[in-house]
Amino acid sequence: MINYIIELYNEFMFASETRDAFSLQVVISLLYLCALVLSVFRAIKNRELFSDFLSIGVVVTKYLLTSLLMEKVLLYIHNSHAVENAQNVYLALSLFNLLSLWFLYLLHKKFSYKFGLLFFCVFKLTIVIAIAHFVLWFKFVVLDIQAEHAYIHYMYSFIVLYISIALAVVMLFPGLLKTRLKLLLSPSWPL
Repeated sequence: MINYIIELYNEFMFASETRDAFSLQVVISLLYLCALVLSVFRAIKNRELFSDFLSIGVVVTKYLLTSLLMEKVLLYIHNSHAVENAQNVYLALSLFNLLSLWFLYLLHKKFSYKFGLLFFCVFKLTIVIAIAHFVLWFKFVVLDIQAEHAYIHYMYSFIVLYISIALAVVMLFPGLLKTRLKLLLSPSWPL
């Protein structure tokens, strides 16, 4: 089972200087854009909370900006063959996630007096992603551990991929947060 997971990781998510990396970020970005368009239509027909619209808008903007950043980093790695120079991107991603949460909170305080279920789901999942980015940066830059403890890379990749897909699902179908599927899509720890 572990070998199968390692093969999946190497096939879809591992970037090296010797091969082109297929990026699932493009597919997820399209799902996020679909969620934004659906959110606009639901908001026009008064079928969505303004809190949900704000949450979706911030998540889509953040994801598109961070995916562009990661694509630039992957191209840099591919062209310059210097993986070690690009490792500070994980700290930038962690800080950018926290900054997006602060911005989302400010938008809610200014424009929406109700914090919806999607807001809390986005908040929790973004905190988990920020922590994952920080742990990987800490491992690479502070501890200077490059190849050892490969399980951290696998955990990081699958956590980020799972959360990205979970966010796409809850943004496309915010009503799922009112069902039992909420346990699969959003952490249950209180906020």
